[in-house]
Amino acid sequence: MKKLITTLSIVLLFSGCAEQLYLSSDFDRTADFSTYKTYALAKDQEKPGNTSPMFDNELNRKRIKEAIEKEMKSMGLAQSDWEPDLLIDFHITIDQQTDYIVHNNYPFRYRYWPSYDVASYTFKKGALVIHIVDTKKEQLVWQGVGSKRLDDVPPRDLEAKIQEAVKAIFSQYPNRR
Repeated sequence: MKKLITTLSIVLLFSGCAEQLYLSSDFDRTADFSTYKTYALAKDQEKPGNTSPMFDNELNRKRIKEAIEKEMKSMGLAQSDWEPDLLIDFHITIDQQTDYIVHNNYPFRYRYWPSYDVASYTFKKGALVIHIVDTKKEQLVWQGVGSKRLDDVPPRDLEAKIQEAVKAIFSQYPNRR
């Protein structure tokens, strides 16, 4: 019975947290974002890592680039490979993490000493980090991050999920037009 409750708790925890995207961003408070009109994607992007080829691969990197271009266009910025105002690159991180669940197995209200079971579980946490650099100042002016717990198998509609994630990350961009 204890194992069933522990397993059920872990399954419920995974299913409740699996789809939530956590967002954060930071930007240079002195930068005037209204002056930026053009952008380019960095030519020398990092290569896909070997730690999780199901998530970090050429197909997904292409989808991320396309989603970034779509968001920049929706903000009124034009792509230009000749002296752009902004240079954009992104990074994918996938880490193995461990978390714990503590259960009190004593069925009655009062007890002289505690009786707890601790169950551990591991999961993958992925993050997409987008950097935007002012090419004239050669300084980072904005950084957006989206992170979430990853399932063992990528979702079926991965292209749509990537577009949603990039859109959510760019919702943190200052002076969004």
